[in-house]
Amino acid sequence: MRVSKKPFLFSVITGLLLMTFSYFFQPLMSFQSIAHRGASAYAPENTMASFEKAVDLGFDYIEMDVRFSKDGHLVVIHDADVQRTTDGEGLIADMTVNEIKELDAGSWFSSAFEGEEVPLLNEVINHFRGKIGLLIEMKAPENYPGMTEALADMLSGYTQDGQPVKSIKVQSFHVNEMKKFHQLAPDIPAGILLSKQLDMFHLASYRQFASFLSVHHLLLSKSFITQAELFGYDIYTWTIKKQYQFADMQRLGVHGIISDEEKRMPDSRLYALITPFLKGQDFLKTLLT
Repeated sequence: MRVSKKPFLFSVITGLLLMTFSYFFQPLMSFQSIAHRGASAYAPENTMASFEKAVDLGFDYIEMDVRFSKDGHLVVIHDADVQRTTDGEGLIADMTVNEIKELDAGSWFSSAFEGEEVPLLNEVINHFRGKIGLLIEMKAPENYPGMTEALADMLSGYTQDGQPVKSIKVQSFHVNEMKKFHQLAPDIPAGILLSKQLDMFHLASYRQFASFLSVHHLLLSKSFITQAELFGYDIYTWTIKKQYQFADMQRLGVHGIISDEEKRMPDSRLYALITPFLKGQDFLKTLLT
């Protein structure tokens, strides 16, 4: 017996239309804009130039990565090795600050940024505090003895001269180091970076020392955010690289969006209608690559 394909096709089209209209009518929530390694779509990541660009674009926060040098200084760089983002070679942990400061951290991005240095954390804080919020990620603190203590000591010093504590936040994937950080600097908001969802037990236990969670955007759902909010967490998401993803995250109700560039697409009905097609194009590209 031959089965007609029309009912199936009708169901698929109906489902797509319902998804589109459902997406269209969900409200867009406000969010804090967080520049990923500075405005890294426009300037070399984790440099003073990228941080200045983030200020110019009106971001609420700059996100930066911190590692520990051989001589015990907090250095703003993402990778353990300097090769990708400078003209040098070697591990940050094996280099002194003087050696790191000799590196060119801008030419790899564009000749316009030739001579850009790898900044120290205290340089960034001294220059940008009061201008923009600072979200500091400790990179592999479990591998750098004394790093968590040094960061807590530095930031606690800044809170004693009248600077607003809430404008500086610290996060890491390493739960035990963030727990230690909170014990050493309880006034600095602490957060956990997540590449997997938490169950209710961990949501409850982490709340003893963490006030926000930074979650990969593919892991987020309305139900997870609702559960996390019951415990009082703010939810940030990383890393947004497509314009339509901003609206996706706003509809989920995240509190902060970490992105390489600012949101540029308007909150219009027309854009809401074409968003499913933009997603479809990205999905096809994924299948073909």
